[in-house]
Amino acid sequence: EDGIRDRSPSRGLGDVYKRQIQYSTILGTALMLSAPVALADTGGYVRIKGFDSHFNRLGFNQVGCTTGAGTAPLNNGQKCLFADEETDKYGGNNKSGDNELQWTEDDGEGIIAGADYGFFRLEIEGTYQDGNAVSWRGHAATGGTVYQARIFGNIVVEPFDLFALLGEYGGVEPLVKYNPATYGISPYAMYGYGVMGGLLTNLAYTRNTAGQGTNTTNSTEKGAFAGGATAAVNVGAGVNIGLDQLARGFSNLSGASLPEYFKLPIEVSLGYHWQVGADDLLFESIGEDLGIDDGGFTYSVGLKW
Repeated sequence: EDGIRDRSPSRGLGDVYKRQIQYSTILGTALMLSAPVALADTGGYVRIKGFDSHFNRLGFNQVGCTTGAGTAPLNNGQKCLFADEETDKYGGNNKSGDNELQWTEDDGEGIIAGADYGFFRLEIEGTYQDGNAVSWRGHAATGGTVYQARIFGNIVVEPFDLFALLGEYGGVEPLVKYNPATYGISPYAMYGYGVMGGLLTNLAYTRNTAGQGTNTTNSTEKGAFAGGATAAVNVGAGVNIGLDQLARGFSNLSGASLPEYFKLPIEVSLGYHWQVGADDLLFESIGEDLGIDDGGFTYSVGLKW
């Protein structure tokens, strides 16, 4: 009878269930023990950002709006919008050839919010800047403001943090002990995709029309406006510095005790970022090929948790 009971299906299933419970317990314990290490560098962060900008001119190359010799603009089924190719200079050619808007160079500011997953980050970046119009089609501007806004979703990769994690899990001490990321200094590479948009308001300038027919004075234009948005990419590289982690590393190496305020989770980021427009207008607005590109030094500071 004992032999029959040992070979019964219910007894076999019981053994399977016991083994599953044992394996689950072992795996669960292992995960619990490893969680503090795996999650040590994860969390979120918010930083205030400032950046240099060299983007202060824009060529509006009219798409589908051309002129013929001695004629008004030919629509070819499309409207001639802001960058009309008909000349506005007395004695000039039919095509002006200088559909360019210039404004005062202005650095920008913004905010970054993201999540840190150990050796890479996902973040949202929004920035803003504005400047006064300087000239349009070679005419000095007497009024007008250019407003710019940008929003990007970025992925930030920190290779030294990856080496530190591999050293921690693999027991390779030099990858941790001599790794700058262990002490809060982590170089990064970044790639992002998003939108760059701009708005020109209340542009005013004087056109050179004196001498045409009976006209003895130039024409004054006021209140012109234009706007649009284009898809863009955001690339860059730099270094993230966790001041609290850097202070702890210094304290551990030197044996010196530091004031409590050094333990605040403050992070500083320094780098160079470049934004390039994809020349793909998201909606019909100014109707032109924008040709946006900009880049410069960037810096940000904030809290990480």
